[in-house]
Amino acid sequence: MNKKRLGFTLIELLVVISIIGMLSSIVLASLNSARAKARDAKRIADLREIEKALDFHFDKYRSYTKPENMCTDTSYGGFGGCGSAGGTGDWDANSDLRDLLKAGDNFLPSLPKDPINNATYRYSYEPSQSPIEIYSLCAKLEAGGSFCVSR
Repeated sequence: MNKKRLGFTLIELLVVISIIGMLSSIVLASLNSARAKARDAKRIADLREIEKALDFHFDKYRSYTKPENMCTDTSYGGFGGCGSAGGTGDWDANSDLRDLLKAGDNFLPSLPKDPINNATYRYSYEPSQSPIEIYSLCAKLEAGGSFCVSR
């Protein structure tokens, strides 16, 4: 009658499984916030890269870009603030920032796009020439707020 118990009871197994489930959900939540922070860091780095290219362009041509009829250029495409077309998922072909990709200059190898790049999370660029030449380059951050570079 003195049998030795081998194995685990059902309650012990359920407790262990529930603990593992709780721990995995905590880890996944931490990973999602880390991913959002990484995307925000990439947004800031991309805007700084465009800012440097604009500075190089200004040094060479005494102009940041030549404003076209785009209203606000966005990395999502679609004429930005004009609202006349839907997003194409890339900078428009006549975007002001395309001036940075001219052959021979190589200010940028390609125009960066937002990691999510949709109607909410996108880069925007707006040049202006009155009274002096200025620009505004912005991105919405997942942590809240926006990051902008202006001249």
